[in-house]
Amino acid sequence: MADSVEDIKKSARLYLMIGAALFVGTVLTVMVATVPALDFGGHGFDKADMILGLAIATTKATLVALIFMHLNHEKVWVYWLFGFGLFFGVAMVALIFLAKGDPIHYDNFSTGTDPAPLVEPVDSD
Repeated sequence: MADSVEDIKKSARLYLMIGAALFVGTVLTVMVATVPALDFGGHGFDKADMILGLAIATTKATLVALIFMHLNHEKVWVYWLFGFGLFFGVAMVALIFLAKGDPIHYDNFSTGTDPAPLVEPVDSD
């Protein structure tokens, strides 16, 4: 914690610099999405723009977590907990993407008809 006036001024200066960096990151993200000169890859929003936007967002989130959430001064077990949370968050997103590769597809849902049965009915003669 800041105990003296100099420490408080130093902390305030750090917070203002991080706030300015977050503002610049936000402006840069908007510029990447709207300015044609910064349009990487093909015309319009594509994979390259998505990767750049996510890189900027990850940098901004890291700054917020380290400075404003004070994770840069924590003990090692807090980093482990934070890492497990990130791991499980990524795992949940991966499960969503894995569901897109599900081999069972019902094409009849869009037409409103019932899907074909998975097992043929057995005649009871």
